[in-house]
Amino acid sequence: MPPITQESSFYILDELKNNTLEEIYDKIADLRAEHKITDEELVSIKDSLVNLNQIFLKQEHASFTVRQATLEDVDSLMDMIEYWAKQGQNLPRKRNDIIRGIQTFAVCVKDSQVMGCACLYVYDSGLAEIRSLGVSPVVQRQGQGRAIVNYLLKRAAKMFIKRVFVLTRSPEFFSKVGFQKTVIEALPEKILKDCENCPKRATCDEVAYIYDVNKENA
Repeated sequence: MPPITQESSFYILDELKNNTLEEIYDKIADLRAEHKITDEELVSIKDSLVNLNQIFLKQEHASFTVRQATLEDVDSLMDMIEYWAKQGQNLPRKRNDIIRGIQTFAVCVKDSQVMGCACLYVYDSGLAEIRSLGVSPVVQRQGQGRAIVNYLLKRAAKMFIKRVFVLTRSPEFFSKVGFQKTVIEALPEKILKDCENCPKRATCDEVAYIYDVNKENA
């Protein structure tokens, strides 16, 4: 059986668009049970489906870009931040704060639509924090969050920032990106700015993670 090319994959996708990969596997297994294909053909088809799925994933990942936010993105930033604030994942932000800090934001864009965002807030000490990270729920787990974080870490390196931290309820995600677990007490800048006046301080369930920019760029 010849390998599936990228061009033919789009035709196959159109033909099978109403079926999940698991459903396709089941149909192939049924064909084998009915002796309509051999064991060798079954293995070959499954291998081709794995390759096909990888092509689709690459196409999805290549279809978005991360860039500096502009004032034209303010409405989209407000919508994204408000959504995740209502989910209890981020703090709400005022519109005028977003406008004043627009240069700190990065956005992930797909088909001219903002699908994710975050900002890099720099403290007086030179420590920086990634804040307001959020990705549209319709495109999650496609690499947008990682791409935004990496974009901001590269920006931090260009600014000679030594350390970048986050407070998060998604520790596994930041561990995969290269952050290391720390304690909030090691971040006095954050405590003075936000934590002391936070109404959730006594019941805070966020975990502190930090990224050593110098170490990663050594």
